[in-house]
Amino acid sequence: MSKLEMIHVKNGEGNNPLFQIGVRHADGTHTAVRSDILKEHQAVALLAELQPAVVEEVVEEVVEEVVEEVVEEFVSDFDAMSKVELEAIMREHGVELDRRIKKKDLLLTVKSYFNGSFNI
Repeated sequence: MSKLEMIHVKNGEGNNPLFQIGVRHADGTHTAVRSDILKEHQAVALLAELQPAVVEEVVEEVVEEVVEEVVEEFVSDFDAMSKVELEAIMREHGVELDRRIKKKDLLLTVKSYFNGSFNI
């Protein structure tokens, strides 16, 4: 997401500038995050209030990407594990596997669990 900024939209009473908080695009247009038309002091306060939320969103996106990468890497290692190793990992996550089932079917269960499509 681009950086939020105060965008001058028009002049109000007494030729005082009025602003919106938004993102300015390379083509000169902007997208407002809220439709409010604000005086300068109001815009400064709102911008300060919104900036931490933007940082949190970016952090959440990065964390989700890293988690997905780790899960993908982790999932790819399951094929090399034995049934006993698969059972031990799943037990750590509160899921019991029946080692009497074929490894191919156990792998489906384990991979679906870590991909988020597992139903108990």
